[in-house]
Amino acid sequence: MGLVAINTQIKTNNYLGETVEQLEKDFLMCGINFDIAKPVSDYKGLFISTYNLVNTLNEKTPKKLINLIYKIDLPEEKVRDEMQKTELSFTEMLSELIVKQEIYKVILRKCFS
Repeated sequence: MGLVAINTQIKTNNYLGETVEQLEKDFLMCGINFDIAKPVSDYKGLFISTYNLVNTLNEKTPKKLINLIYKIDLPEEKVRDEMQKTELSFTEMLSELIVKQEIYKVILRKCFS
């Protein structure tokens, strides 16, 4: 399933609850509390919450952020490629990639379970 399918799921708010749960689980496994007000109404709110946390991690504890990137299995080349193409800040771009990677994991689990 590619980026187009993930973007479709974002537009329709599919798998939103499952994505929040996956983010909480993966952040917590890295010792990071992903504290977000629930219920989350849309992916835009989820991106904003993720951005705020990623920005704080980048400024205060970058090692935890690196551990998180490895934990969620976000390919380094994907991050590098996106950095070359985007006009977003590093933390905005990284937050978007993290949420999309988590959506991807949720969708794969649904497809193969």
